[in-house]
Amino acid sequence: MSEPNRTFYDSSQKHKMLTSIVANTFNYAVGRGLDVEQIAAATGLQRTDLVDPETRLPEELAPTIWKLLGEAYPGQALALHAAGAAPFSALGQLAPAMEYAKDARSALEALVQYRAILSDRLSIKLIESDAEASLHLHHPIDDIDGGYGAEAGMAMLTRFGKKIIGGESPLIRVNFKHPPFGSLHVYEAFFDVPVFFQQPYNALVFHRKALDQPTQKGDVHLFRYIQGNLDLLQDHWRLHNNSSQISKLYDAIADNADFIEYSAEALAQQMNMSVRSLQRLAKEHGLTIRGLLDDTRQTKAKQLLTNTTLKIGEISNRLGYSDERSFRRAFKRWTGQNPSKYRQRPD
Repeated sequence: MSEPNRTFYDSSQKHKMLTSIVANTFNYAVGRGLDVEQIAAATGLQRTDLVDPETRLPEELAPTIWKLLGEAYPGQALALHAAGAAPFSALGQLAPAMEYAKDARSALEALVQYRAILSDRLSIKLIESDAEASLHLHHPIDDIDGGYGAEAGMAMLTRFGKKIIGGESPLIRVNFKHPPFGSLHVYEAFFDVPVFFQQPYNALVFHRKALDQPTQKGDVHLFRYIQGNLDLLQDHWRLHNNSSQISKLYDAIADNADFIEYSAEALAQQMNMSVRSLQRLAKEHGLTIRGLLDDTRQTKAKQLLTNTTLKIGEISNRLGYSDERSFRRAFKRWTGQNPSKYRQRPD
């Protein structure tokens, strides 16, 4: 990296993503006409930082490049454009694991199991009901880049899914948390299913039974062989992850918030510890679990209130409150105002 920005990014080493993801974003930006020196000035990146796609780089780099692109080309679905031609090698060693899984469900389960190889803080959950299966995806940088990274990742997975399964896609709809960057027609033409925006989650939604579709290259022996390599790689990254327990706590709160989980019990489960141990950890840093959860809810509430299409009751539901009255009381306690009055404030 160039010297002017090296210090900043060295201080952010605790959270990283696969270099191939950053490299693809970098190369797309250059292909769209952004100057290499402009990117270097904003990120500290040089091409030499990208030569080994299997290493990892600070996770802030990709969203910084997406923000530069969004400023240069507003009103365009840039992430879909990039994902339409991005090599599947951007998925690293997860690509062959998914390709040799026996069926679509096993491929998605491998993605969930080894998601940390792509990025330390990437959260992916496969949630099945009687008729549907939803792959929920979230990363804290979604709030930084506005959703470009989420679009790129979900578009890439959709393309890759069609490749490994062949035939008719099991996808039935796509949900994004953010507003669209381009026209709805562009999104629906890419995914070939209805696409909805400003939803509670980023999600690829499938016909549940369609996940039993076999992959074209399913091979149990090769899959186990690749799994062994992924286990070693994931263990390697975990051993080299220097995140403190309190940093992991903040990450777990953000992850749970994306799935409307604001209880101490759910947080303890996410941290793999008891509620009492969780409270002790917070107390050691002069914090309380209730305070941390309230702070997260308050931040989310203020963000949601900027979307005037959402009713107060909808926002209450998205924050996990049992009723609108409870949300109104909590918001008044946080800000001294009721939600409706806060929404009417001048910018």
